[in-house]
Parts: sequence; C-alpha cells; structure tokens
Amino acid sequence: MRVSSAMMINNYINAVNGNYATQAKYVEQNSTQQKLNRPSDDPVDYAKYLSYTTDDVENSQYTSNAQSAVSWMTASDNALTNIYQQFKTFIEQTNQAANGTNQTFDGSSTATQLLSILQETVSQANSDQGGRYLFSGQSDKTQPFTMSTDKVQRGLTKTLDENQSAFFGKTVSIGGVATKVDGGTQVNGMDQMLSLKGSDGNDYYLDPSTGYVFSKDFVQSGYKDKISAGQTSVTADDAVGRITLTSNSTLADLPKTAADLAAGNLNATAYADEGTYESLTTNVRKDFINKYFNTTNGAITDAGKALQTTGLSAGTSTTFSFNTVEQYVVSYAGDDNKISMVKLNGGVDTTRDSVNVTGSDMFGDSDIFGASHGTATLNDMLTVVAEMDSGNQNWLSSDGITLANNASNYLSEAQTGLASRSSAYSVAVTTLNDQNTVIQGNITDVNGINVAEVATKLLTAQTIYNISLAISKNVLPGTIADYLS
Repeated sequence: MRVSSAMMINNYINAVNGNYATQAKYVEQNSTQQKLNRPSDDPVDYAKYLSYTTDDVENSQYTSNAQSAVSWMTASDNALTNIYQQFKTFIEQTNQAANGTNQTFDGSSTATQLLSILQETVSQANSDQGGRYLFSGQSDKTQPFTMSTDKVQRGLTKTLDENQSAFFGKTVSIGGVATKVDGGTQVNGMDQMLSLKGSDGNDYYLDPSTGYVFSKDFVQSGYKDKISAGQTSVTADDAVGRITLTSNSTLADLPKTAADLAAGNLNATAYADEGTYESLTTNVRKDFINKYFNTTNGAITDAGKALQTTGLSAGTSTTFSFNTVEQYVVSYAGDDNKISMVKLNGGVDTTRDSVNVTGSDMFGDSDIFGASHGTATLNDMLTVVAEMDSGNQNWLSSDGITLANNASNYLSEAQTGLASRSSAYSVAVTTLNDQNTVIQGNITDVNGINVAEVATKLLTAQTIYNISLAISKNVLPGTIADYLS
C-alpha cells in the first residue's frame, strides 16, 4: 500500500491534536479540581453528580433552617426562663403577703414590687431576634405586648379548687352516657365563677355555665357539710337562685333536690355528643358574659354596672350586682400563627416544624370574660396586684395564690413544649451534618480528582505533546513544522 505525504501529514496532525486534547483535559481538571466539567466527559457519572449536588443544595437549606430555628428557640427559651424566674418571685411574695400571721404586711408596697415584676415580664415578652419579635406569631414585626397606662374596672372571679370544682360540677347525659363535668367555667386549666355583691352586704358566686348563684359561705366551706352528709354533687336546692342566661338556650338543670340526686335524676336534658354540649355551654356563657363585660379587656359594661338582679329565692328581697376590681391590663397585638422552618422533606407540620411561642401559648388564649386573648394569666396576676394593693389577704390566701401558681404552671408548659421542639431541631442539625458528610463523599467519588495522579498524567501528556512537536520536522514540510514549533 502506498502511503502518501498527505496521509502522513493528516495522521501526524490528528495525533498531535489528540495529545493536545489529552493535555488540555488534565489542565482543566487540575484547574477546576473536578473530573466532570461537562456532560460529555461522562454522561452516566454526570447524571449522578447532578443528583448529588441537588441533595447538597437541599441539605444545605434544611441545615440553615434548623440552625436558624435553634438560634430562635434559644433566644425564646432565655426570655421564657427570665419570665419564669420573675413569676417565682411573684409567687413567693404573694405567699408571704397572704400569710395571716405576717404582722408587717404592707400591701401597697408589695403591690408596687409585684407590678414592677410584671412590667419587666412584659419587657421580656417583647424580646426580639434580629428585629423580629419572638412571641408575636407571624406578626413578628409588631410589638406583641402592651400594658395599659390606666386602670380598668374588671369583673372579679372566684377560682375553685379541685374539691370545689368536683362538687359544683354536674352530670349530664352525653351520647347516652352519664358524664360528670367540672363546676364553673373552665379557662386556662382553672374552674371559675363570677363574684357578686348582695344588697345584704354578703358576697355570692355565679356559675356562668349554669346561671346558679351560691352564697360565698357555701362555696368556701358549706359544701363540705353536704359532703359529710353523703351528698356528692351540688343540687338546685343548694343555690340561692338562678339567673336566666339566655332566653332560648337553656343548659341542663342541676338536680332539683338531694332526693332527686339520690334517685339519679341528674339532668333534664341529654345531648347527642360532647361537641354539642360544649358548643351550647360556650354559646350560653358567651351570650351572658358579652352582655355585661367587654370582650377586649374584661371591663364591666354599662349593662353590667346597671345589673340589679332581684330576689332569686322565694321570700327574699336581696338584689345582686357584680363585684369588680380596678387594675391594669395587658393586651396582645400578635397572632396565634406558627413560624415554620422546615428541617425535613415533605409537607409542613406546624406542630413538628414550628419554632415560635405565641402569647396564647405563654399566657392563655382567653379568660372567663372571653377577653385577654394571649394575656389571660398576666391579667390574672394584675388582679392579684390590685387585691394586694387593697390589702385583701383573705382573697390572696385562696384565689391570689391559685392564680399566681396557675400562671407559672401555664408558662412552664410553654417552656416544656419549646424545649422538646428545640431538642428535635438540635438533633436535626446533627443528622443533617452527618448527611452532608455522606453527600460530599458521593460528590467526591463521582467528580473528585486525585491531584497527584492528575499532575503526573498532565506532565506525561505535556512530554508526549512536546515530543510530538519535536519530530514534526521529519513528517511535515518545513514551513508547517516551523509554524507548529
């Protein structure tokens, strides 16, 4: 076969170009520190590389979310811890003031100290992180808590203890099953009644969930005599009378007499299910309380001030009006929405992924008046301050201590929930960092280079290329060889 000069030249140029391409490949790999710089380098490995880099981007975002969440919750926990310590001091001083043997009790001075504690509490509750308020829900650009500069005249409550709540409860038939429900109105883990003043100078208590009115003496201690006599639950005979709550939505009555109670005649009405019963109790109570109290701050309305409920029991001319207390109130401008920082694949779960604590989480959603959204227990504590200022040790020794302890317990539950979620996010950070190690390993395996190996191959390729150029004078015409050289 005859080999022409043109074939020799073409073969030589192809070889030189191939050597140059090999050298360029290693130069590029050495420069980028990557084996794959375009899909054509290795289509299969490049597809794996794209998948791994997608995993890396997702992992980085989840890690950033989790780290931001941990930072947010750490700041929140610090504020909640400070508030909890303030509440402990509040409880200690309330206990000391309620001690009847304390002859040096100065209610006004102690009230001033307690008010300062709550003012600091409001300041801590307005803590922010990078210009975003920690406890405002999703309205995190809005300062959540504000204490009023003036006092308002609010209704006064009576908080039942466990034994009172059980006795003043009632049994209703729900879905054919006799069910015992607590007495009073259930709010923020407490059972409460409203305090009334009789024209005879005595105090009385109204159960808003039924409308029945009882004497203070009976609620405080008289019911114990009934228990000693074998009566296990309140009856209509134990009340001084009943205020009709609404004209068209009547709750189940209490048993008429002890004999009815013993006979099992516990209620006049049965309910199909628990939801139906709870809806009715809520609506009846709401209709009643909304008429007499402001649902924003619990202040008594003009209708409430004008209330003169006459002679509830036959043969008595006693009239009843609401007892009130003048106090400061705190309002909440945030919302109850959760801020989610997703740390895992899948949909957002506000219970799992939420990082914030709202006012309702910290201080309760509402009070007996349907007011104090997000500030209920704070306003309960401000009631304690007002009663402290008036020197009402008897009230402090029962209701005051109960309200203060309940506020602390409510806050503690919010702390516990936050700590649990914070722990989950901390674990997520560790897990995501471990996953990142695996992902980076996968990326290195498919796209990484051995620097020493590439450097050696590059040196070899350069040597071969230079040799190719050196022998060009034996293959190419002089002018071409001179040009390549």
